[in-house]
Amino acid sequence: MPHQIMLPGMEKQRMVEQVRAAGLDGVLLSSAENVYYASGLPTLPGCGNPILFALKNQLPSFVYLDATGQTILLCWLGATLGFDFPVDEVRSFFNRESALDELMDLLRATLKPGAQIGVESSCPLAVLRKMQELIPIESLIIADEPLLALRLSKTERELALIRKATEIVEAAVTELRAYLKPGLSRLHLIQLAKHLMIEHGASGIDHTTIAFGTSNPEIAYDEILQENQLVTLDLGAVVEGYVSDSRRLFYTGPVPADLQALHTTMCEIVTQVGQALKPGMPFADLYNLASELYSTHSLPPFFLTVGHSIGLQTEEAWIAPDSSYIVQPGMVLNIELYTAYQDGSNIGDEETFLVTGEGTIRLTLSDPAIQSV
Repeated sequence: MPHQIMLPGMEKQRMVEQVRAAGLDGVLLSSAENVYYASGLPTLPGCGNPILFALKNQLPSFVYLDATGQTILLCWLGATLGFDFPVDEVRSFFNRESALDELMDLLRATLKPGAQIGVESSCPLAVLRKMQELIPIESLIIADEPLLALRLSKTERELALIRKATEIVEAAVTELRAYLKPGLSRLHLIQLAKHLMIEHGASGIDHTTIAFGTSNPEIAYDEILQENQLVTLDLGAVVEGYVSDSRRLFYTGPVPADLQALHTTMCEIVTQVGQALKPGMPFADLYNLASELYSTHSLPPFFLTVGHSIGLQTEEAWIAPDSSYIVQPGMVLNIELYTAYQDGSNIGDEETFLVTGEGTIRLTLSDPAIQSV
């Protein structure tokens, strides 16, 4: 018997409602996140075997969903053997050229004159050019917003995966503390962090944003941890495609009183913003609240966003002043705020909150205070 693939997130009826509300006859999904979300095909690098992600340049995958709810998966033949996917039809191919041919055959058989089709803004140019042989360019509509609006509210299964990913990072950080001694190489610490996240059950690594002092954490390079230096551990684990994002600070020596006080203030601000997350609250209002709290503590505004939603992507949607999103139950939001310390380092806190009908539940449970090591 074939193995049954389950969807961790998408509820088909909600997806169909989004398609209809946008006035579309169908949507073509081409990104790894949305193909996985809509079909269960493991196209993301954190879904177990990352081979489909590695081969996406030669073996792309698509999902086409029309306004009646018909869902069609197009993917490499080798990925389908021995598995049943929760879609109405699977169309397979052998290489990149036959993938585009199969897609065109589907559209020819499906599209009616005057049809409007939603595509992702990241849809490959080669795919769009093929589609324009059948569909006028003005009938191809960017459909990022309805797709993201659907993904922002998580199912119970999605929440379980995000909780697990968060627990994995916190367990890894607890163990990493023992290694934080002067003389430690940053590259070695990054490898330790990856190893521990996998050991604790991660199916992939999302990020290891680690910094010593004021160094740039975005690019890994070799440096040695010094005495009386700040260590930033901003880590993300992946569990079946769903990610976590947690930040904790350590200090190699007694923590300076002014540094600890500043960080405590930032933790309080993050907590206050997190506690303000109520269903119906505009993202823009959260930004304004953070601005008011900074002003109350005589801190200069030091942020473009208040944080972000998290799920199949680390930063699905920013909590920004121009955001059109509204806080809803089932959203998982990271409140992330910083300010500058006297040495130029970014001091702040990042916490993950689940929005419920009554308020919020904090998913990051470890103590955010700077720890001396």
